Amino acid sequence: MPYRVPDTFFDELENTIMIEVQKRQNKRNILKIFYRSVAVAATIALLMIVGGSGTKNDKTDFAEIAQAFDNLSEADQTYLLEIYQDDIFINE
Repeated sequence: MPYRVPDTFFDELENTIMIEVQKRQNKRNILKIFYRSVAVAATIALLMIVGGSGTKNDKTDFAEIAQAFDNLSEADQTYLLEIYQDDIFINE
């Protein structure tokens, strides 16, 4: 034979190969977990977007608010007006 190798070369080669295979399997497992996590997150986001679009955004117009205010008693109307005069967000 034209080539010579140490006596334990093939035993060490087997161990070295097994270590490399285990490292690659660990990397693959980590990548699988990462991709699955991303897929779950994307699915949840998609469901939130699709599910959220089905809700109606009913806005009450001013006429309905005025009608509801007119239906209140005079004491309730006075109370609300006094409270809203002190509201910092309305009075900006």
